[in-house]
Amino acid sequence: MPSAPAAPQKIRSPALHAFVGHWFASRRAGERVTRRGDFDIFHLPALVPHLFLYDYDPATRGFTLRVAGEEIRRLLPNSLPGTPLEQIMPAAVLPVVLERYRRVCEEPAILHGAGRVFVNLGGSGVGERVVLPLAGEDGQVRQMIGATIYSFGDRLPDGSSFAREEVTTTFTPL
Repeated sequence: MPSAPAAPQKIRSPALHAFVGHWFASRRAGERVTRRGDFDIFHLPALVPHLFLYDYDPATRGFTLRVAGEEIRRLLPNSLPGTPLEQIMPAAVLPVVLERYRRVCEEPAILHGAGRVFVNLGGSGVGERVVLPLAGEDGQVRQMIGATIYSFGDRLPDGSSFAREEVTTTFTPL
């Protein structure tokens, strides 16, 4: 089985490390992307409130929410199953989010983001996110799954913190 690329080494959250590790462990030999049918989203029960799963339509390049954990729904109240991403994300950040999520699915790549959250919307707090592509049975990327750990203080639950201006986004091609 291929080893994990460099980006997961930057992950601070133990829960997100386990999430990426489970994704790699679920991958079939010789395949770049884990298939949805092989990935158990309930494998890490403590992470379920922080998960989101979107269907990806390569023809329209659009995303439709399938599942959002309670923490995601608390922060983005429009996160209801069947809702297009455009109706969930605030207009101010939608172009950036679409670009990032499309790259996860189309390249495919692992997205890792960390630092101050909701800065573009005047919010505060810190967070860390990982987004991973998921393939259908035909091996083509048809979904993406992500997990975001937020704290509206200066520290994440594990005690790590970020400088006021620190925001990083890293893509690791698969």
